[in-house]
Amino acid sequence: MKKTLLSITLLTILPLLADADIQLQLCYGNPHELIVEGRVLEERIFKESSKEDSWLKNTWNKVKQLVNDEVKNEKLTLTIGDEIYQNKTDDEGYFEFNIENHKEAWKNHQNITLHLDELNVTTYASAFIIDESVKVGIISDFDDTVIVSGVTNKLDLVQNTFFKNYKQRELVKGMKERFEEIVTSPNTPLFFVTGSPKQLYNAIHNFLNYHEFPKRTLITKKAHGNNADPLFDQITYKVEKIEQLIQLFPQIGWVCFGDSGEKDPEVYRRIQKKYPKQIKAIYIRNVKSGEIEKIFPPLLD
Repeated sequence: MKKTLLSITLLTILPLLADADIQLQLCYGNPHELIVEGRVLEERIFKESSKEDSWLKNTWNKVKQLVNDEVKNEKLTLTIGDEIYQNKTDDEGYFEFNIENHKEAWKNHQNITLHLDELNVTTYASAFIIDESVKVGIISDFDDTVIVSGVTNKLDLVQNTFFKNYKQRELVKGMKERFEEIVTSPNTPLFFVTGSPKQLYNAIHNFLNYHEFPKRTLITKKAHGNNADPLFDQITYKVEKIEQLIQLFPQIGWVCFGDSGEKDPEVYRRIQKKYPKQIKAIYIRNVKSGEIEKIFPPLLD
């Protein structure tokens, strides 16, 4: 209880820091369609985490990730080659570009530039363009699929999320090796579709880097602001995001990973029935036994 009260108290006393920071979270597409999403915040400086960090330090750092000073209604320019696109950040600092290209096809990896017009801040990135030659990819959940979170026990979830840093969290045994068997080249797509909020993007990314997972794209939930994702309806949220991937890359056969704790079997079954040709296999981790079961097709490995 004391830890929980302290976490709430920290939310009210964080200092305000200056200087805008463009945080790019999604940048992927096919040769003629591109999705670019992120957020513009007041820049914050985070110290490197250690396995020896105390729960208090971890809580402080996690709250700083969740409490942000967004840059609202700021003009943003995206440049791809000689093409220029413009948009604005919303009321929570988020931005989104959904671009269709009817000229020369984009190639992997396509360079892009994002520029805050009035604040004169620029960031450079490389878009992950998946062409028609790619035939296999992975769609996976995160919590309790590759990291032990205890989503079905709210106390365990809070302790794992707030009181531990990414170097102290427990990896689900065997999952990384399963991914590596499928991701046989840098062009093999690995998408994590998670119900975690966008504010935890860096924490998830750091965990996956720390455990040397293959290159991946993280799709996280926009929990507030304009056009927010469904907050509690995990099935609707995940089905919508996975359908977007299938429609964007119709040539890919997807291997899907999830767990039994938060509706993943229902999500993947619904997708498999609607897109039977695009779903190659479904693996579900049983959160009670820890076993990873292949539920589609119902064959032994």
